[in-house]
Amino acid sequence: MVKKNKRIFIIILSFVFSFSLKADDEIMFSVVTIGPYESELYSAFGHSGIRYIDKKNNIDHFYNYGIFDFNQPNFYVNFLNGKLLYMVAKYDYRTAEKYYINEDRYIKEQVLDLNESEKILLYNILEQNIRPENRTYLYNYVFDNCATKIRDVLDNVYGESLSFTSEPEKKSFRQLMDLYLEKNKWGDLGIDICLGPEIDYDVSFDEEMFLPDYLFKGIENAVRDGDKNIVSKTNIINLQKEDFQSYSLGPHYIFLIFFIISIYLSFRQVKYGIKYFVFDSIYLMVSGIIGCLLVYLWFFTDHLSSYNFNIVWAMPLNIIISILILVNPNSSLVKWYMFLYSVLLFSLLILWNWIPQNLNEILLFFILGIALRLSVNFISLSKIRL
Repeated sequence: MVKKNKRIFIIILSFVFSFSLKADDEIMFSVVTIGPYESELYSAFGHSGIRYIDKKNNIDHFYNYGIFDFNQPNFYVNFLNGKLLYMVAKYDYRTAEKYYINEDRYIKEQVLDLNESEKILLYNILEQNIRPENRTYLYNYVFDNCATKIRDVLDNVYGESLSFTSEPEKKSFRQLMDLYLEKNKWGDLGIDICLGPEIDYDVSFDEEMFLPDYLFKGIENAVRDGDKNIVSKTNIINLQKEDFQSYSLGPHYIFLIFFIISIYLSFRQVKYGIKYFVFDSIYLMVSGIIGCLLVYLWFFTDHLSSYNFNIVWAMPLNIIISILILVNPNSSLVKWYMFLYSVLLFSLLILWNWIPQNLNEILLFFILGIALRLSVNFISLSKIRL
């Protein structure tokens, strides 16, 4: 009922704020899907927009729901706090197409089957959305982005006659994101560390359409009135030419090296009694800083970062211990903190597959290295106290 009333309200608006639009065969609307561009993390999942063509008047516009401005007030603070404002904008489609082709991204277009009243309604919705008082919205990477906005617009245009018939893949938001970050391991690791179990439940297909490729799939299989496809034609405008290649040293190599160094130093410490407290202070400081970030994201932002189990290995208290281990490494506080912290890490490793969060497996070498160093230090410090 709410959905129906909302559509009626929009129809009324379309007459109140009427625009000159002759809905004939020369008027065409299409959903345009742009492929991923992994050189920038915010473009790694692709993009979606709506194209409007009026052949008679030589109009070819692109409505883009994915605009953000680095110069907006407090941009980086708002980004960190999960309160980033995105904008809807309209510009020349050919300019946009050329831009995406230059980035070697594929472009697919789905021409929508719309009757006269639906074309008028869609046009008025789009024009209303780009008005200064309406064009900004609070962005959310899975619930409110360029793809979900288009899904909701189509929902309003077709109303209750529209059905998305595609079956969900029984994947979580995190697993769906992982599909696009296989070659961007640092970006994948950053997302997996910062976002909590709120993105680890199996999502419906309606939710899967937060990704442009899944919006494309949903529209391709969507029907109206039970059996009529809403796509009259699908065009492949550009094919993706090159795959993304990352030339940076991946985190799995970094953490493997850290683990090997931890084994080597631990061996020397056990055999020769040599202490490596500077090394221990560095990894404790790094993990503690990450832990402080996770606490901030959890309690002070709108990101999906609550109840993040990464805080088990990234303990904020590590910052204090990293200083104490240099100032007074033989103190009881340092010794027993290392014992309790190592027990916590080994418990995390044992319960890895049972906790309600999909932790990034690349972290295993890092956690094992920390647990090994903590255990060796505790044994070494205990011998001193005897």
